Amino acid sequence: MAFSVFKRDPGRDACARWTDAPETSSSAGPPDGIFDHHEREVRLPTSETLDAAFQRLRAQLLSYDIFPARFLRFVICPQGQLAVGSIIVQRIGFGPVALESAVRVVDVWNRLTAGEQQAGFRYVTLAGHPERGTASFEVRVGRDGKLIVVLESRSLPGSLAFRLARPIARSIQLSITRAAIRRLAKS
Repeated sequence: MAFSVFKRDPGRDACARWTDAPETSSSAGPPDGIFDHHEREVRLPTSETLDAAFQRLRAQLLSYDIFPARFLRFVICPQGQLAVGSIIVQRIGFGPVALESAVRVVDVWNRLTAGEQQAGFRYVTLAGHPERGTASFEVRVGRDGKLIVVLESRSLPGSLAFRLARPIARSIQLSITRAAIRRLAKS
């Protein structure tokens, strides 16, 4: 974790700082973390087909265009769509100060099974992240024809400082996650 003054956007130089950082959790997540599950149905505008909306949201997820820029800025390393092994350097701004952390993508999927279509990815936090855990982001079309976005996470505080600040950090985490799901589900 690093603090940066007056610089909200992580540049390409941020990638080098996180390349060798170890993962803090397995892809299954810490056993005793807080589990969050958020999902919302996407209402399609009349001008967009179900398949077009699914593909749009899939592209949005795999380019990590998830969180409103007022909350979180990021850079993908290497640049491009998310793939297994991609590192996402994230910066959350608080006035003139930004908190930098990173995660590594451990799974990416685009599958059609039993009449359901799903696309998404999962990442794990890297050492230095304020939390220790995993998160997944998915868009799916169920057998019922509904388009759903799903965000799940399991996390524990990553340090004593964040354990002590957990009520505040948890409030921020939930606000950012709710803003993301609203943004994704907005048609």
